Amino acid sequence: MALFRKKRNRGIENNHYLLWILIAVEFFMSFSFMGYVHIEPISLAFVYIPVMVAGCVLGPKNSTIVGAVFGIASMWKASAFYVAAGDAIFSPAMSGKPFESIVLSVGSRALFGFVIGFLYRAARNGRYPLAGIILVSSVGRTIHTVLVYSFMQLLFPEAGFTVANTLDDIRRWDFIPFIAVVNVIVVSCYLFAQSGLLRGFLKRIENVDQVNEISPKSRVGMTAMLVLVLLASVSVALYFTNRMGIVFSSYGISVTGRLSYDVMHLQIQFLFGMISLALIVIIFILMYQKNFNYRYYEARLDGLTGLMGRQQFFQIGQKILREMKFDQLEKAGCFMILDVDYFKEINDRFGHPEGDRVLREVAERLRGTIGEAGILGRLGGDEFVALIRVPLTRDQVKTYMNRLRTGIETIQIEEQSVTCSIGVIPLEAGMNIDELYRNADHLLYEAKKKGKNQFVLGYRYRDAKSREDDEQNIR
Repeated sequence: MALFRKKRNRGIENNHYLLWILIAVEFFMSFSFMGYVHIEPISLAFVYIPVMVAGCVLGPKNSTIVGAVFGIASMWKASAFYVAAGDAIFSPAMSGKPFESIVLSVGSRALFGFVIGFLYRAARNGRYPLAGIILVSSVGRTIHTVLVYSFMQLLFPEAGFTVANTLDDIRRWDFIPFIAVVNVIVVSCYLFAQSGLLRGFLKRIENVDQVNEISPKSRVGMTAMLVLVLLASVSVALYFTNRMGIVFSSYGISVTGRLSYDVMHLQIQFLFGMISLALIVIIFILMYQKNFNYRYYEARLDGLTGLMGRQQFFQIGQKILREMKFDQLEKAGCFMILDVDYFKEINDRFGHPEGDRVLREVAERLRGTIGEAGILGRLGGDEFVALIRVPLTRDQVKTYMNRLRTGIETIQIEEQSVTCSIGVIPLEAGMNIDELYRNADHLLYEAKKKGKNQFVLGYRYRDAKSREDDEQNIR
């Protein structure tokens, strides 16, 4: 576990790109024939399948979210005057019991997402995961039906629906073929999610996100853009409804308030469907572009250790410094330079292949220590650098440097431990990456003069120690 890492890397489960794709797919299916197929005498509902895929691939939390989205979409679709009485109870505006309708529409689907996600997780952790997933997929439709009818019976007894109505669904002639189709879809998604192809693709995107974190300003901009898109969609719907009223009037058709509302209601559904489809395309394009960027980035990495090379490290490091805020007097990020002690002797005595092994293992210790809190580079030979952007106190820096040294000492050559010398300089406003490198290099030289296998902190850390000593003397 990385010492500086704030959150654990959980792999494909809870991947936010896949979550947003499934949310968009859920909306698109809810507002198109992709979710509801009506070909007499066949009437099939596929709209709950994204919830099951989310549960199988991403876990209970995300399947609960997609289930809630399913419920919100069905709640909106029920909020029109043309819907049947049995469907109207899903709408807070049409049922006369707003709270109960929200619980029925959103609560039952969110609960379905949680239950199905929990069952899929148990299946994946079982002895025969694929068989377990097929079993859960086979009962998913029935679980969904039982939950919805149970909520209807509890909240709207006057509607006449009970859990027993689930048997009507099971007796349908298309029940078995439908289950077979669902199994093929869910199992295919599961196998693809387990493939090295997708995992490698998502890992490359994750690495790009770690290097180029989205700033708070970008998040505000994205939120503002989303709000503008929604407002524009409503504006288009209102304009379309107005034009339709004019067209109807020109043909002598009287447009009532209900008809005008239903036309606008359908237009908003259409717009949501188109926005969802556009969102799916945008996410795929974004993921493809990030994968391409990482391929380009990967081509510039140090071939031996996989860390950044000199030019790339200094370019990205300077960009990070420009974006950092230095508003904590007692805490700061730091620049660190590390050399392997007696590395020339290691190469001369044990050979270059053994020296290469040492360098690779040192790089791994650095990754394990710094994690996502900064960037790492190898400038050449046995010289490694790190720019840590997480604010740290002097004592925290000392703790982490000691742990890094201890980690490197676990690298063995013929029962002898590898050691290192480190120079650490705190980040300060106005300093560029070249100045940090030169100052840290002086500290590294000082560590080597003192006998190696140690680290030397910059003057600001020393000043902090002096202040602490003065305060203790005053006490």
